[in-house]
Amino acid sequence: MPDAKARVLVVAGYFDWFSGYQETVLARALARLADTSVLAGNLVSPIFSDDHLRRIGQDRTYEPGTTLENGVSITRLPVRELRSMVWSSQVAKAVTAGDYDLVVQVMPGQLLPAGASLGRARRRVSLYGDNAAMYAGLSKRAARVKFTAFAATKGILYSLVNSRADAVYGYTPDTLERLRWFGVKRTMKLLPLAFDSTVYAFDSTTRRRTRDSLGLSSHDIAIIAAGKIQPQKRLDALVDAVSNLRSEHPNLRLVLVGLDSTDTSRALQDRIEGAGLSDATIMKPFVGASELNALFNAADIGAWPAMPAITIQQAMATGLTTVIPDNSFTSHLLSAGTSALALHGDSLSESLTETLAVAINTRTRTDHERTALADGSAWLCSDTIAAQLLEGAPS
Repeated sequence: MPDAKARVLVVAGYFDWFSGYQETVLARALARLADTSVLAGNLVSPIFSDDHLRRIGQDRTYEPGTTLENGVSITRLPVRELRSMVWSSQVAKAVTAGDYDLVVQVMPGQLLPAGASLGRARRRVSLYGDNAAMYAGLSKRAARVKFTAFAATKGILYSLVNSRADAVYGYTPDTLERLRWFGVKRTMKLLPLAFDSTVYAFDSTTRRRTRDSLGLSSHDIAIIAAGKIQPQKRLDALVDAVSNLRSEHPNLRLVLVGLDSTDTSRALQDRIEGAGLSDATIMKPFVGASELNALFNAADIGAWPAMPAITIQQAMATGLTTVIPDNSFTSHLLSAGTSALALHGDSLSESLTETLAVAINTRTRTDHERTALADGSAWLCSDTIAAQLLEGAPS
C-alpha cells in the first residue's frame, strides 16, 4: 500500500481566499502534497475596508463550521476580535484532536495561531510577517518606544510560541532582524512570501489579449503598480517619475490597480491629473487573482517604490521586469536570475526616474525572454515553499 499522506494543519487568525495572502497560498500548495486542513476565525481580516468587500461581494463574517474549499478542509471558529487579534478557546483542543504531523502557525501575533502551541502535534513551525506597517511613518525615537512596548506584550507571546516550535520562519530579512530577540535559542530562517503557481505565470496569449482589452498598442510601454493604496507606498513618487520620463518616452502608460474611495486614492488621482497623465493612466479597483495575473502579463514593468508586497512576487512569476527598493524588506528578491532592478539614491522620485529609464531600455521584449525570467523566480513558487515546510514532517 502507498504511504499515507502527512496530516497538516494551517492555523491563522484570518483566512480569506480572495486576499492571496501567504496562508491561503500555502494551504492550496500544501493540499497538493498532504492531507491539509485550516483552522481560523470566522471574521474577514480588518485590513480590508467595507468598500473593498462590497466590490467583491464578500460579507464581513463567515458561517462557523467546517467546509471543503479548494481541496482544503477549513474549520472556522466563532471568535472575539480586538485590534486585529482574534481568539477562541477551542484552538488547542482542535489541534490535539486532529493528531497532526505538522502544524503551521501563521502570524502568531493575531493570537489565535498562538493557541496552537498549547495543543499536541508531532511537529510545529511558526511563520512571521514583515511588521513594516507597525513602524511606517514613525520617527526613530517613536519606533524605539513602540518596539519596547511590543517586546513587553507580543514579544512575550512570540517567545512562548517559538520555544515550542521546531522551526521559525520570517518572510523578509527585516523580520529576521526585528524578531531575533524572541527566537529562544532558535535561529529564524527566511521563508519568502510565495506566489500561487496555479494562478500566476507568463502566457503570451493572455498578454496579447489583455493588452488589446486595455487599448495598449505594441509600441506602448506599460508600467504597473498593484496593491492597497497607502501613503507609505509612495505612489506619488511613481507618478512624478513617469511624468519626468514622458518627454523622452511619450508611449509610456501607467496602470494602477487597487484604487478605492479613500482620501489617499483620491489624492493620487488628483496628482495624476496635475501631472497631465490622465490620458496615459489606466486606473482599476481591487481585482481578483486571475485578472491581476492578466494585468501583470500585459504590463512591461512593475514598480514598488517603497514597501514590500506579495504583488511583487506575483509579478515576478509572470517574468515582469520589476523595480523595487534595495532594503531589508525586499533585498532577498534581488538575487541573480530574477527580473528585479534595485532603486538607489536619496531622492525617491529621482531614483525612480533613473531606474525606470534603465528598465525601459532593458525590459524583456520577447516571449522567450519573459519565460526565462519567470522561470528564474521558481524559488518563490508556492509549491517550492510548501515542500520546504514539509521537510521533516512524517509521511
